[in-house]
Amino acid sequence: MTTIEVKRINRSKVYQMIYEKRSISKQELAQELHMGLTTVTQNLKALEEDGWIHRTGYYESTGGRKAQAIEIVSNARTAIGAFILRRSILLVALNLYGDVIAKKTVAEPFSATEAYFQFLGKEIMRFANHVESNPDRISGVGIAIQGILSPDRSKIQYGKLLQHTGLNTADLTRYIPYPCFTEHDSKAAAFAEIWNQSQLSDAVVFLLNKNLGSALVIHGEVHQGKSMHSGTIEHMCIVPDGKPCYCGGKGCLETYCSAESLQNQIQGNSFEAFFQSVREHDPSSNAIWEAYLSKMAAAIRNVNTVMDSDVILSGFLVPYLTTEDLEFLKQKITSLPFFAERDIHIQLGKHGEFAPAIGAALPFVRRTIDEI
Repeated sequence: MTTIEVKRINRSKVYQMIYEKRSISKQELAQELHMGLTTVTQNLKALEEDGWIHRTGYYESTGGRKAQAIEIVSNARTAIGAFILRRSILLVALNLYGDVIAKKTVAEPFSATEAYFQFLGKEIMRFANHVESNPDRISGVGIAIQGILSPDRSKIQYGKLLQHTGLNTADLTRYIPYPCFTEHDSKAAAFAEIWNQSQLSDAVVFLLNKNLGSALVIHGEVHQGKSMHSGTIEHMCIVPDGKPCYCGGKGCLETYCSAESLQNQIQGNSFEAFFQSVREHDPSSNAIWEAYLSKMAAAIRNVNTVMDSDVILSGFLVPYLTTEDLEFLKQKITSLPFFAERDIHIQLGKHGEFAPAIGAALPFVRRTIDEI
């Protein structure tokens, strides 16, 4: 390798170690990287001059001079995420650790029109300018949308929910003056949920939003499939000849376990009021909720026959779920002898309804870190 390549690799190693440890001294860096103090010092100086790291204080003395604590500048770059829904747009801003530093909901019905694309660009620009005054520090904009993308991500190849099949993704980003990335909402949510779980290998993610979504995680990566249809468990038939689904089928999981299907059963009550009545053991509300969980348990059982893995519940309904609900799910799943001995771990996602927006922005966080 050339001297320039060696310097670039060393610079990256130093930054990555600071990023991973979150706070570290120069001496610890040298030890962890098996690198000379002079080389570490040179790289720290360059990274600090470029605004990527800073000194944040001193550690307690162990007998000699106090060592300085070094951390990355987490707001050196900001990534923007947008989740496009039928009636609204959810916006988030992330720092270099993928933490949400700002979020916003914009009420605006979707339409595949030039006016909407202009509105989207304007709102994203307004939001970005609010969280970061320097446009050069915006690393990119990720867009999560309810629709299956073509393998090259240039078109929406299936978009029944928003009636936008065939839409060019370039139309969505035409008025956004930053690098852009478009992703299916469920797959973006899956990426958000596994971001901080480096040990997670395989999982099934259910996005419990107004419309149900799902995704598969295999070997720590979101699985797309050869035609981008992998993980669309929401269209698994749960009840043969059951309720009609927007996909054209009947009895799909979507028609029984989406938040919208649940809302249709609670007769105009808010979710807050409904779940309060569930926790107060109202018989009518309990029957609705247990039927919902039973259908979800059936879906998890079906998927588990193919993919023996953890389950992550993400999305809008997650803040309403309790450990009691998870226990009910597990009991339903393991009630059949074939599943009785299985250790199916079910966990709640950390990002609620903003998970798709967060997941769409994270590739720009990852890219920035990898390129330093």
